Amino acid sequence: MKRLVLIIFAGLSLSYQSLHAQTIDPAMLNALKSRAVTKGETTTVVSPLDQARQQEYLKRQSKLLQQRKKNISRTSRLEKDFRNRLQSHISQYGYSIFDNIPSGGSVMTGTVSDNYKLGIGDRLIITFQGSKPETYRVKVDLEGRVIIPDLKPIVVTGMSYGSFRSLLKKRVRQSIIGASVYVSLAEVRNISVFVVGEVGTPGVVHTTSLATPLEILMAAGGIKKTGSLRNISIYRDGKKTIFDIYALLSGKAAGFQTLNDGDRIVVPTIGATIAVDGEVVRPGIYELPAGVNSISFRAAMALAGGTLRPSGYEMSRIRLDANGRQDFIRISAGQDIYSGEAIIAHLVENAQTGRVELSGHVRTPGFRALSSAKTVRGLLGDPRNLAENPYLLFGLIERVEPKTKTRFLQAFSPEKLLSGGKDIPLRNSDRVIFLGRSDIAFLISDMVRNVIVTGKYLVAARLPDGRINPRYCKPLKDLSRIINDTQSNRFTTAARAVFIRKESENSKVGVARLGALSGGQNGQAAFINSMKNKDKTEKTANPFCPAIYNQVNNMLPFILEYIVSVDGAVRLPGVYPITHGTSVASLLAVSGGTSNDANITHIEIANLEDNAASGDIKMKWKYVNGNQVNLDTVRINPGAGIRVGSKFSNFESGAVLLSGELRQPGVYTIRKGEKLSELIKRAGGLTDQAYPYGAIFTRERVREIQREELEKTARHLQSAMVSASVKKNIKADSMAAVAQLTKNLVNAKIIGRVVIEANPVKLALNPSLDTVLEAGDALFIPKRPNFVVAMGDVLNPGALQFIPGKGVEEYINEVGGYTRSADEDRVYIVYPNGVARPVSLSSWGGDRDMTVPPGTAIVVPTDLSPYGSLSLVKEIGGIFQNLAVSAASIAVLARRR
Repeated sequence: MKRLVLIIFAGLSLSYQSLHAQTIDPAMLNALKSRAVTKGETTTVVSPLDQARQQEYLKRQSKLLQQRKKNISRTSRLEKDFRNRLQSHISQYGYSIFDNIPSGGSVMTGTVSDNYKLGIGDRLIITFQGSKPETYRVKVDLEGRVIIPDLKPIVVTGMSYGSFRSLLKKRVRQSIIGASVYVSLAEVRNISVFVVGEVGTPGVVHTTSLATPLEILMAAGGIKKTGSLRNISIYRDGKKTIFDIYALLSGKAAGFQTLNDGDRIVVPTIGATIAVDGEVVRPGIYELPAGVNSISFRAAMALAGGTLRPSGYEMSRIRLDANGRQDFIRISAGQDIYSGEAIIAHLVENAQTGRVELSGHVRTPGFRALSSAKTVRGLLGDPRNLAENPYLLFGLIERVEPKTKTRFLQAFSPEKLLSGGKDIPLRNSDRVIFLGRSDIAFLISDMVRNVIVTGKYLVAARLPDGRINPRYCKPLKDLSRIINDTQSNRFTTAARAVFIRKESENSKVGVARLGALSGGQNGQAAFINSMKNKDKTEKTANPFCPAIYNQVNNMLPFILEYIVSVDGAVRLPGVYPITHGTSVASLLAVSGGTSNDANITHIEIANLEDNAASGDIKMKWKYVNGNQVNLDTVRINPGAGIRVGSKFSNFESGAVLLSGELRQPGVYTIRKGEKLSELIKRAGGLTDQAYPYGAIFTRERVREIQREELEKTARHLQSAMVSASVKKNIKADSMAAVAQLTKNLVNAKIIGRVVIEANPVKLALNPSLDTVLEAGDALFIPKRPNFVVAMGDVLNPGALQFIPGKGVEEYINEVGGYTRSADEDRVYIVYPNGVARPVSLSSWGGDRDMTVPPGTAIVVPTDLSPYGSLSLVKEIGGIFQNLAVSAASIAVLARRR
């Protein structure tokens, strides 16, 4: 192997010495070394220059191929004419075979068959084995002979490859004893074929003798849509032969096996054509055989592969008269179709009969024969065919109204049906729908509630980038349209149930807040976080829109007409669709049953009853004792409501949190009407370090009131800010600052503190001061502080040691006095119990020497007069100062030494 490489390099150097006009770049020599690929005993050297030329050639061929495909895909004038006449996207048949034209100059080749005709230039490999082990490479000479040593010359021109092999074996047996011979075709001869007519690139095609006419046509760029596929002429030795590509495509003929050097291929323009369209296997424009102007109806249908179905069609013929007018007539099997005419296959009926469908919450949905499933029970079969967790109080049958052929919905009770009730006969095209619990849960979702209350569904069907919005629910959009268009009491029960459910949820939120307060500060923090997470989840979660509501039109509003509300002491309160005469026992069962605190002796039933005489619907209330009456016998109708009462308890549903300086702090369940002094007594009383004068008592109801007032103030400030911006020349940055302050005001933390008396001694002396407790209340008793806090616009705000008898002015002086921005006329103090009082420090009759108790906060506010041009700043600033001082005073008392 190394020797062969050295010989190559030696030859290169000799060539350089002998041919002074030609130089070899050393870099090219290195490239040749690096590109020498060795495999077995063969070494191949690839020239970088040849490789670059090959890549450039392939690029040109690729561009040419793309252009050829583009030309072939263009709509021809013939196609445009038939498309305009048939109003159909129909194309010429057969030309797609030229979509993948070879990109190289060679054509497709394959295994050499025994029918291959040998000719001048073919090379053969003759291998002897046995007594004469030799191999010869021979070529058919110019006289058409093959000359093999020890054998007579054999004339092979025009002889088939298989015949030559048989003849050679016979000659070897006769001439050479004990030898066998094997023949293989090493190289075929090159030929030139002239291609003209309606082809992509007419001219001479140089190829091998193995090429077929189809491969030659592909090498010539394929046949244009203006060219004939059925009348291609091949001329050889003065004789003409017709080549039909249709016969090749149908597999009826293989066409010419090979071509000879000097053959000519002529592609004329397309001949007579017809079109077959409609419900056929292969619609298209078809060329008739060469020289034929008409074709039988059966032959035309055979070209298109026949109709899609074996029967049920009406055949129309578009016939042209002498003036070019088109007539649509019915055609029968015995008629002929002429050039330029068309056949259209139409279905007489595209309907299905004798079919019913099982759908919804079942294990084997699908179509059934009406003959084998004549009733709903027969269609369902075994009840185990229902999917897990079905809802059996309401089902639907979608069927066709006989006169108008309109599909409508009909309700039925699967529970009654499966319990041996009367079966329901089915009709042709009925669809029986069973529901699951997840389908029912959708009825109480926030999305359905919002649509029922507002009549609006604002979710867009598509996102801004055009993609389908996964949050979009079409049934809700349809429901909003129906609610807006319906001026009736159709959805009264649904609207009433929405408010009932909202009230129930608010109660649950209140209980959660009470439980959070019962857990102390950690419990409160956990509750706040849970509420934040809930709000975040509701904003980001994908909407829940069960598939069954999308599959059946107007199913959602139909179900909402049949709902009843179940509330009170049940485990799964909500709305449930039912049919007329549903038992209360079944309704309570699907709602999870009654809870442990249920008072089944007091079940309120609000039922709707029709007055046939007046045409009115009236609601009647009654109370049922579940211990005395069998609830299976109590019936209820759609639109009604059930409320199960709870057992009376003298305990509040929540608890109260006691913390701080009590002997037994913790969470306490309280009796209804229990007072603060009683609870303190239950907690063992106050410790010796307790400071009841600074007790911090908070109430959730008060916090909500304070929050509402703060939001109301924020709205007022926003309105005033807009008015001020119009009336006064106020800069934009000032307005932005005020807007930010207003936003902070809305988000300010509210604690809901109530000023109370928490000293047991004083409560005993004056019982009217004793506070009646509520669930969710919290009481913190601080230790007795020994300091007073001075805050606000003083030089050194901070806590000062409490000294009995020391006045307000003395404390202010100890922190350095006032700053320049202090409002000395509005100084006030906040007592430990939360009461605030203004202080007058004037030299005449003021409160200069007023003593303050420990834990008091002395507040020196900021003078806001420099901001008089914008009175809103004063108003907002005052509010923020009050909030900050309130929070600081609580922090003073809650601070532990």
